[in-house]
Amino acid sequence: MRMDIFEKQQRIEAIQKIVKVRWFNIAIIISIALVGKTGLMGDWAAGLEYFKIGLMAAVAFGYNFIYWIFIRRPVEQITDRTLKVITLCQVVVDQIMYTLIFYFSGTVESISFLLYYITILIASSLYKTAGIIWGGLLAVFLHNGTLIIEYYRIIPHLVGYPGTIWFGNLYMTRGKIVGFTLYMTVAVLFSVVLSNLIRNRETRLRQERDKVKEQSNALTLQTRELIQTKDYLHEALTKSDKSRIELIAAQEQLEAKIRELEKYGEVTTGREIRMIELKEKIKNLEEVVKDLQAQMADKQ
Repeated sequence: MRMDIFEKQQRIEAIQKIVKVRWFNIAIIISIALVGKTGLMGDWAAGLEYFKIGLMAAVAFGYNFIYWIFIRRPVEQITDRTLKVITLCQVVVDQIMYTLIFYFSGTVESISFLLYYITILIASSLYKTAGIIWGGLLAVFLHNGTLIIEYYRIIPHLVGYPGTIWFGNLYMTRGKIVGFTLYMTVAVLFSVVLSNLIRNRETRLRQERDKVKEQSNALTLQTRELIQTKDYLHEALTKSDKSRIELIAAQEQLEAKIRELEKYGEVTTGREIRMIELKEKIKNLEEVVKDLQAQMADKQ
C-alpha cells in the first residue's frame, strides 16, 4: 500500500530520531567495551579483542552513517520501497549487531541480552502490530539460537567467568531461554499496546487535521463566493450610480430644453400678437384710404 506524504514524513522523522539516539548508544557500548578491557569491571570483556571492538564499531557507525545520509534527502526523492527497506533495517541490523555483542561478551553469562529490548522499542515506533511481533520473534530466535548452538559447542564459548557454573549448565541455559522468551513476550505485548495507542492518537489527529482542512477549504470557498458577491454588488452599485448620474444629466438637459421652449413660446406668442395688431392697423388704414378715395371721388 502506498504511503501518503503525511505517513512518509512521520516515518522519516522517526528514523531521524532513532539514528540520533543510535550514535549515542554505539558510543556508550564501545566505551563500556573499552573500559571492560582495562579489567576495572572484571574479565567479562576478555573475549573481546581491540580489533573486534574496532571492527564492530566501524560497522555500527558505518550503517548508521548510511541511514543518516539517506534521511537527509528530500522527501519527494525517497521512494516507498527504499523507505520500507530502511525501516526494516532499523531493527534487523541492530538485532544482528547485538547478537554479536551478546556472543562475544559471554552469552549465558552476559547481561548484554538487554540490548534486544532496545530493538523492540524501535519496532514499536516504526511498525504496526505484525512488525513488532516479528521483531520479537527474531530477537528470541537470535538470542536463544545463539545459546543453543553454543551450549552444544557448535560455536565456542569465548568468555568463562571464574567460579561460575552458568555455561554448560542445562538448567541455567534452559532458564535463560525460557526467561528471555517470557520477558520478550511481555515486552512485545506492551509495545503493541503502546504502539496501537500512539497510532490511534495519530489516526485521530489525522482525522481532525483532515476535518480542519475540509472546513478550511469550505471557508475558503465561501470567502471566494462572498468576494464575488461583493464585487457583483459593487459593480451593480457603480452601474446604478452611473445610471443615476446619467438620468440627472438627462433631466437637466430636458429642463433646459423646456426653458428654451418656454422662451421661444413667449417670443413667438408676442410676435403673433404684434402681427395681429399690425394686421388690424393695416386693415384700419386700408379702410381710411378707401374713405379718402371715396371722398375725393365725390368732390370730383
